[in-house]
Amino acid sequence: MATQDRRTDIHRVQRALAAGAAVAALLVVAWSLPTYFAPLHVLTAVPVAVPLFLLRRPAAFTRACVLVGSALLAWGVLGVFWGLFLFWPAGILLLLAAWADPRRRPLTARIAGGTGVLVMAGVLAASAVHTWHFHIGPALAEPHTFRAETDPGRLRDGIGDAEDRLRDAGATSVTGVGSDDGSYLEVRFPDDLPEERRARLKAEIARIPGIGRIDLCPVSECG
Repeated sequence: MATQDRRTDIHRVQRALAAGAAVAALLVVAWSLPTYFAPLHVLTAVPVAVPLFLLRRPAAFTRACVLVGSALLAWGVLGVFWGLFLFWPAGILLLLAAWADPRRRPLTARIAGGTGVLVMAGVLAASAVHTWHFHIGPALAEPHTFRAETDPGRLRDGIGDAEDRLRDAGATSVTGVGSDDGSYLEVRFPDDLPEERRARLKAEIARIPGIGRIDLCPVSECG
């Protein structure tokens, strides 16, 4: 009886692929949290965990993997403009998990397991690149933009005269930004601009009428 029970358990390769699908879905949710379609991504990710609750029911596990995996692939096509195609790796991993039992299909299981490793490696590599490019890299980079508080009237009247003056002082671009938090003048300068010229540029910004506090703006906010 014990031997029979082991044969009908979900194989560890299938478990690993199903767990990988859940990890891939969580990474998509983590990426989308700052976006407006995060709730849709959260709802899409929830069914990915269903097979993990069916590890003692092989037939139900296989059906869940096939149904959820297929649904994710179709859902990604329908919601491509909302980034739902990012769930395709999770869908592929679930479909692979359904057929990755080497006790029943040795060759198919090897192919499914190898393909799953490649898919998961791609997911982790893409996540690492995204994290470095949009989070770690900007956090470590030296700011190269001054952000100056200004009154809304300065933005309405235009910044052409200020732009000409600041370019002469070393600025590469001058942008007016208005939001619910206030109005700002963002002045970008080259990374290699010497400290004395940066000080001169900041002083020139301070001379513009209507300018208030001037700070360096982090790369994660101002690019």
